[in-house]
Amino acid sequence: MQVYQGVKELPASLEASVVTIGNFDGVHLGHQQLVETVTREAQHFGVPSVVYTFHPHPVRVLHPERSTQRLFDLRDQQEQFRSRGIDSMIIENFTLEFSKISPQDFLQKYIVDKLHPKTLVVGHDFSFGANRAGNIPFLEQFCSERGIRLIIIPPFQLGGKVVSSTRIREALLAGEVEQARELLGRRYYLRGPVEKGFQRGRTIGVPTANIHPDVEFVPRKGVYVTLTKVGSDLHPSITNIGVNPTFHTEQKPPLKVESHIFDFDAHLYGVELEVYLLHFLRDEKKFNGLEELKNQIQEDLKEARRYMDEHKKDL
Repeated sequence: MQVYQGVKELPASLEASVVTIGNFDGVHLGHQQLVETVTREAQHFGVPSVVYTFHPHPVRVLHPERSTQRLFDLRDQQEQFRSRGIDSMIIENFTLEFSKISPQDFLQKYIVDKLHPKTLVVGHDFSFGANRAGNIPFLEQFCSERGIRLIIIPPFQLGGKVVSSTRIREALLAGEVEQARELLGRRYYLRGPVEKGFQRGRTIGVPTANIHPDVEFVPRKGVYVTLTKVGSDLHPSITNIGVNPTFHTEQKPPLKVESHIFDFDAHLYGVELEVYLLHFLRDEKKFNGLEELKNQIQEDLKEARRYMDEHKKDL
């Protein structure tokens, strides 16, 4: 898959393509329907499949007072599209100036003139252009006049509710990891290179690998049953996401993701890990000393191993 930072980076206009436009935060089950339709249409016509998206998220530019945080890093989005057969991804830099482009000009100059779509695939709630004036009726007329096939994907529902990035964030903030996995169609994870910490875990017999993921969104702080990916191997683990209130008393302590990998002993400094959340155990809390912390960690380990034993088939 080729990734372009805006249509200006395209070496030449495509002779033909099948295109979808959107933000695709999390590439959840609803987004996956869009992608499957795009790749199927592209195969039918024998043309490239293209995802056209934006960075930063338009809401962060137009309404900075709102807290809109991407579920994963941008690299994950690219990996998801690549694994699902998309040929090209265009990431347009979203600015206030760009937001003022009329729907007509956006479609003509950025989509039609550059990508020459045979088919355009969008979600049911898609809107675009200055003041979001480019709605579905506008798109239907525009495509009809130019002979472009338009496919509108209906809302994807699970549990009687529409799957959305907002719903996934709400589930993760509530510690409902299993529900988030259902909505995403995959496990939620955090990743980053292992950094050297204070090595407190090693002194109490529970060494941890510490990562600082480059993400906007942080799930509920606390202790989780997890799987930690080292290289291509997944290892049972237990992970704390938080600020270590027992040891950090400053006003804004740094966020840490600390994973203890079961029955694993190797130096991992500098190695990138992916930590997959399986189940929320408890909230992070401040302990009255090291001994109380050690006792709680042993209880957490027992609970985590019990969960692993009971859910072997799902791992």
